[in-house]
Amino acid sequence: MAAMKRERGQTTVFFALILTGLLLLTAVGIEIGRIVYARGEVGKAADAAALAAASRINVALYRETGEIEFLPDVYGTAQTYASMNSAFLRSRHIGVAVTGISVDAATQVVSVSVAADLSSLIPGILPFTAVYQITGTAEARMDGK
Repeated sequence: MAAMKRERGQTTVFFALILTGLLLLTAVGIEIGRIVYARGEVGKAADAAALAAASRINVALYRETGEIEFLPDVYGTAQTYASMNSAFLRSRHIGVAVTGISVDAATQVVSVSVAADLSSLIPGILPFTAVYQITGTAEARMDGK
């Protein structure tokens, strides 16, 4: 009878430990899901920025000479479209920045790269202190003269 008294309540302690572990795993799983979704948002922002940059080609110069040159407002336009197409990040006060725009005249492809700092999406319970910045690139092809 004395042995049964000492074992009383062990199931409760075991259940509490298991439940705590499951809650931590669930929290980490949710945060990883947010980061994966945010990576998709960065890609979506890059796609929109590439299309916007491709629309800012100096058409008159291109028709006359075949030379591809951007209009002066290409970065501003690409940034506006990248920002408009990253609502999930914007709702968490994470900015997406256009970091580069280039054009390959031979293939008539405009390439845009964007970057975002996702450090604020990483939960504080994880021992991660570095900056978690991701980049996304996209291309848009121009057709015709």
